[in-house]
Amino acid sequence: MNRRKPPITLIEDTLVPHRPFEKATSRLEQCFAFSHSKREPICIAVVGESRTGKSRVLAEFADTHPITRNDEGLHIPILRVTAPSKPTVKGLAETMLEGMQDQTLSGTENEKTRRLVRLMKECGTLMIAIDEFQHFVDKASDRVIYDSADWLKTLVDKLRCALVVAGLPSSVGILTQNEQFQGRFYAPVNMPRFDWKIASHRDEFIAILGAFHESMSRFFDLPKLDDRDMAFRCYCGSGGLIGYVTKFLRQAVWNSIDGGKKKITLADLATAQDQAVWAEEGRTDLLNPFSRSFSPTPNEQLLLAAHTIGKSVEPPPKSRRGRTGRSRSRRATSRAVLNAT
Repeated sequence: MNRRKPPITLIEDTLVPHRPFEKATSRLEQCFAFSHSKREPICIAVVGESRTGKSRVLAEFADTHPITRNDEGLHIPILRVTAPSKPTVKGLAETMLEGMQDQTLSGTENEKTRRLVRLMKECGTLMIAIDEFQHFVDKASDRVIYDSADWLKTLVDKLRCALVVAGLPSSVGILTQNEQFQGRFYAPVNMPRFDWKIASHRDEFIAILGAFHESMSRFFDLPKLDDRDMAFRCYCGSGGLIGYVTKFLRQAVWNSIDGGKKKITLADLATAQDQAVWAEEGRTDLLNPFSRSFSPTPNEQLLLAAHTIGKSVEPPPKSRRGRTGRSRSRRATSRAVLNAT
C-alpha cells in the first residue's frame, strides 16, 4: 500500500475523548455557561496524577471558546495560563497579563493588578483557567502560598468570573487550608489513571489504543495496539497514564519518519519505550514490556510495577520561617487595589 508521509504531530492530532475527559469538559462547559449570571464566582478543580490529561482538557475546552477580534477590540472569553513556580502576586499578575496579550513589562504589583482587572472587563473574560495549580503549595513546607491564593480569590470575587484550576492531588490542600476558597469550589473533577483490574477502565484503555491504532495505521503497518496482549504491553509501559502512551507512540512515529520506514515493529516500540519512558523513569530493574521475552500475562507483580510509573519520591519537607510582616503588608495592598478597582 502506497501511504502518504505522516505528519510529525500525528499523535498530538489524535484526540480520543474518553469518559473522564468528556465528563471534565462537560463540567467546565456548564461552569462557563452559568458564569454569565455573575451572581457569584463558580469555581471547580480538575485533579489527577501527572499525565492523566488535565492540561489537554483545559486546552481543548479553551479552544471551543477562542480569542477573537472585532471592531470593538479583543474578546478573550477564557484566560488560560499556567501557574508559575512558587507564584508571587506580581509574577502571577504578569503571567495573566501575558495571557491577556498585554505586552507592557513595567509597573508595580498594584499597577499590574489594576491593568489586569481593566483588561478582563474590557475583553469580556468570563473564566480564568489555571494549570499546574499545585504550584500554589510550597513543596519545602507543604504550605499554601497564601499571598497569591488570597489575591486570586479576591480577583475572582471582584470580577465575578468563573475559576477553573487543574493540578496534582496536592492541589486539594490549597482549598482545604483556606475556608473561603473551599466554600467557593464545587466537588472536584477527578482524572484517574486507568486501572487494568477494573473492567470498565480496561475496556476504555483498550478502546483508546484502538483509536491511536486507527490513526497510525493510515501511515504505518504496525501491531494491532488494541489486541488484548498488545494492550497489556502498552499498559505495563504506561501505568494506565495516557500521557505516557502518547510519549512512546510519538517517539515511535518520530523514529519511523527519521528512518523513512513505513512499518513499526514490536522492536521499534521497545526502542521508543526505552527512549521516551523507561529511561526517564530509571526503571532498569524491569523488563521492557515490548521486548519479545516479556510475557503479556497479567499478574500482581506486573500490575504493581506498572502502577509506580509516573510516581516520584518527594524529598522530606524542610522547615520554613513564618511569613514576614512585609508579605502580609503586600497582600493587604493587593486586596485594597482589587477592592478599589
